[in-house]
Amino acid sequence: MAITLLYGCCQIETTTPNLAETREFFINGLGAGPIEQVLAKQIDGIAPGTRYGCDHLGLGEAVFQINQPDPDMIFNGHKSIHQAYLDRVGPSVTNLNFFVDDFAHARGLLAGMGAETFIDGPSSAARALADYGPDNTRPGGDERPFLFLGSRHLIGLDLEIMEPNFLRFIDQTAQYPAYVQPRPRTGDDNLVVERLRIAVADIEQTYTHLLNLFTPGCRSKAYSYRAGPQGRAFHIWLGGIEIEYCQPTSARGALAATLDRDGPGVIAIDFGAADLDAVLAHCEDRVQIQDEPDWLGLEDNSMPRRMICSRAKTGFDTVVGAMGEHPFPTLAA
Repeated sequence: MAITLLYGCCQIETTTPNLAETREFFINGLGAGPIEQVLAKQIDGIAPGTRYGCDHLGLGEAVFQINQPDPDMIFNGHKSIHQAYLDRVGPSVTNLNFFVDDFAHARGLLAGMGAETFIDGPSSAARALADYGPDNTRPGGDERPFLFLGSRHLIGLDLEIMEPNFLRFIDQTAQYPAYVQPRPRTGDDNLVVERLRIAVADIEQTYTHLLNLFTPGCRSKAYSYRAGPQGRAFHIWLGGIEIEYCQPTSARGALAATLDRDGPGVIAIDFGAADLDAVLAHCEDRVQIQDEPDWLGLEDNSMPRRMICSRAKTGFDTVVGAMGEHPFPTLAA
């Protein structure tokens, strides 16, 4: 039996060496705004006396959890996983966060496929995730952990999972997974997340892992297959968020260079912009802006998009185009 992801993607999680600088760019460059602040402040306070910091920002109808690890923090004899990624590849998207129906089954299935458990902590560590009031709190939260699982070699990113400690999702306001409505207004609401772009070494093997790991109810079939002289790609909906998986098929080009440098992982996040000129103007004096790379070598400039080279600030490069304009089909076949 595969894993069922519940309620949508709770957070797109990143790591940064400087939380203040990252927050400033998210807010003043991309137009993000604070969200889930009760939960964020509780997570931020989990490691008092350290340089660890955390914030939650709403951007594009998704929640971004920003982590600033402390280089001196040790967990089970090792640096924190966020610091390990920061040391190895720099600021980056580390994982997606989801609720699951059965954490023990999910951990067992992933462990059987070689996914290491990097963090195993009580799901009650943040009170906002443990106490939903007398009529909506599920008993036993102290016995249900949250898990950070090393699935990057399987699906291009790690997973943080936990079972919900509430009885009814609709009666909680601690979290606002991607696209869930109604949600608080955050920032200028100019952008909407369209998809994550992930580089992997073998898209066919990745797709097999996705089919084996996740139930059909929380993922689509692969669609929008494309191939060019430098790479090939497909799209899939996973836990309510779209992902484009890309595999280089040549040593030339931006896709091969990125995978060779950093290994599998998120290389960019695509956004639709209600006002494209506005977001570009906010960012042009902060970071480089260029045309989106021709990832697959298709030489199709019929719908050019711009890339804000924001990875050092946010953990990902930001690809933006006019809202509603898509360079390829977006509906599952």
